[in-house]
Amino acid sequence: MASMAEPLLHEEHFDVLTKTGQRTGLSKPRQLPFFFASTPSFCYTYRGDVHRDGDYHAAVHVWIFSESTQELLLQRRADCKDSWPGLWDISSAGHISAGDSSLITAR
Repeated sequence: MASMAEPLLHEEHFDVLTKTGQRTGLSKPRQLPFFFASTPSFCYTYRGDVHRDGDYHAAVHVWIFSESTQELLLQRRADCKDSWPGLWDISSAGHISAGDSSLITAR
């Protein structure tokens, strides 16, 4: 059992893409923490092999815009993020897991 400061991990895979966005048939892992309702919310960064190796991989961005108020929902990135900590960012974003589509990930 993991301690409170060390979460249990599971592995997620990302498809490796060509420069034009085609799947190469390879996928690479990234370990992610399992969080449970009783687990405190710590900030863990797991960038994975595609980032380390500089591989092309897919991500999805979801922009939430209110037409009636002309407002765009932004979020502030956590201070412990390894890229752009503490700065404002789009409404929601994430990596696309191996085999998934952008629509599945966005939902």
